[in-house]
Amino acid sequence: AAANGDDDHDDDHDDDDEAEEIKPYGNRSLAWTKRYRRLNPYEKCRARVLRFGHRSKEDWDEAAASGQLGQYVPNRPDEMYAPEWESWEEFLGLMRSYEDTRNLAVHVLGLKTFDDYILFVRGNPKRAEGLRIPVRPDVFYKEEWVDEDTFFFSSS
Repeated sequence: AAANGDDDHDDDHDDDDEAEEIKPYGNRSLAWTKRYRRLNPYEKCRARVLRFGHRSKEDWDEAAASGQLGQYVPNRPDEMYAPEWESWEEFLGLMRSYEDTRNLAVHVLGLKTFDDYILFVRGNPKRAEGLRIPVRPDVFYKEEWVDEDTFFFSSS
């Protein structure tokens, strides 16, 4: 049970709020869990995981089952990092769905053509990676791809 989400707490209360959100990991103690999280914070763990290049949650599960993750990546990061957790897709750096990418490209980024899209991802590779959109949507989404006009909600 997390404390209320107000951000106007003074510093003395921040540790108390965090302590309420963090639960012991698996059969470990709360002290062990806090020490592990301090030595191996979410972003550091996620950076390691992104280097593995898992293509799916199933791929992750196989790696975890075979012991390939190593000691600095917990088998259940969704439990270890519950307060920071967004989704498996975000944690593993998996690409957005075709529809999500389309909506983001057009309605959030304001891109209108395939050339605009390519210029955006090539000019902002880190941002494109953070947004989890592919460099070539026509190739990455080959099953869903119809044409440029369809992707950008244009009519020819």
